[in-house]
Amino acid sequence: MERRYKLYAAATGASYQYFFVARRPVIRPEGQGPGSDYTFVLTADQSPPFTLRVFVSERAMAAWREAHGRDLDSNEQYAAAKMRLFQAFDEHQKVRQECLSLVVDETNVEELLEPLGLA
Repeated sequence: MERRYKLYAAATGASYQYFFVARRPVIRPEGQGPGSDYTFVLTADQSPPFTLRVFVSERAMAAWREAHGRDLDSNEQYAAAKMRLFQAFDEHQKVRQECLSLVVDETNVEELLEPLGLA
């Protein structure tokens, strides 16, 4: 199956092309606990492609459920991962170095999903 890159022009001035690869349940050993890794392949300003993972923690899902009285569905969880990816694009000149530190957890899930009006 041929994948189609999507484009994102970051606030840093970099231009990214990316596509989503897969979601995989994991337990992060860095003390982040259970959740899911959302894997993206991307290129920045014509550099070679590389893989980046966004971890959506179970703690984020629990915090959302507590605040809103409902679970995030699979599309909304993907949206949280994608919004965290875009945030990294906008904040970091060298996104490749953030390969394991992109996390959606109880401290940022509300902020990430607020622009989408999901509350």
